[in-house]
Amino acid sequence: ARGIAKTFNLSESQVGKQLVRLESGGVLVSREFGKTKVFEFNPRFAFKNELLALLKKALSFMPEEEKQQFYRQRRRPRRTGKPL
Repeated sequence: ARGIAKTFNLSESQVGKQLVRLESGGVLVSREFGKTKVFEFNPRFAFKNELLALLKKALSFMPEEEKQQFYRQRRRPRRTGKPL
């Protein structure tokens, strides 16, 4: 939620509420790693492939400048010896 909120200049609580709604609707699932809650698409969601295709198609119509505005490289290097 924090990364999404920073990227799109939104409140972290707004993003968190939407993620929880998507999780309660079965679109997303979450796992906790310590204090961090990580969300991903629910592999059992009936329309997962269709939703991903729609998102990819929407991204393909987005102007390149706008894509670059929201794309961020990793800010810190990986730990030495950590597998990719």
